[in-house]
Amino acid sequence: MTSPKKSLFPMVSSAVFLVVTLAVLGLQNLRLQALISPPEQDIAVLAERQVNQDRLQLLLLNNFPDLGFRNLMADWTFLNFLQYFGDNRYRQETGYGLSADYFEVILERDPYFYLAYVYLSSSASIFAGQAERAIKLQERGLESLSPSFPPEGYFIWRHKGIDEILFLDDAEAASLSHHIAADWAAQSSDPRAQEDQYTLRRTADFLASKPDETQAQIGAWAQVLASTPDDKTRARVIENIERIGYEVVPNDQGGYSIRPKESTAQE
Repeated sequence: MTSPKKSLFPMVSSAVFLVVTLAVLGLQNLRLQALISPPEQDIAVLAERQVNQDRLQLLLLNNFPDLGFRNLMADWTFLNFLQYFGDNRYRQETGYGLSADYFEVILERDPYFYLAYVYLSSSASIFAGQAERAIKLQERGLESLSPSFPPEGYFIWRHKGIDEILFLDDAEAASLSHHIAADWAAQSSDPRAQEDQYTLRRTADFLASKPDETQAQIGAWAQVLASTPDDKTRARVIENIERIGYEVVPNDQGGYSIRPKESTAQE
């Protein structure tokens, strides 16, 4: 005979999850109302109201048990992040400070969610200036991964290494991350991995040689530019490259070439 406790558990879990979902949807509705508020309202006030609602929603998602809906919660949070990240008008007012909070929820529920790592590296490190926290989240997620699964896992080590050289100026740590990325690539079934492992190992050796800081930064920004997930990040990367005296030029292969600006070269 089926135990009453066991038979009731799925119903209770589903009911609790429904309550949480309704609470999150309620916050989403408040967010929508803020977006369609009359134009005469101060945009800064609306933006602050919206970010407070987002913060409350993340707190709810981060502290409530997932009750077996881990992947669903991760996917839901990622979709909300995309809405948050893409809202240029409000982000100009409040910045991107909640980026890492979104990925703490996502990667805690689904550490195999590769695309989340890509956006984590760009949004938290490049836009929010929270590289140390982004690296810690990457490290926590990597504890659940293996060299063979997911096949793209070696790229996460590369993202971590890029953050370490660009934002922490830690060439030694960045070299180690690229070496591990190369080792994982050698064991990956991803079609790109067998060729990428040699590029990653060369990068690791280059960083280990304590190169000129500018050259190391250009190499790292070039990697970000080649794998950036969206136009907004691409524009920010190009801005950073230009800030250190280089320019980005589209090439015939559909990619980009990075070269010193003419004034810099003449000097």
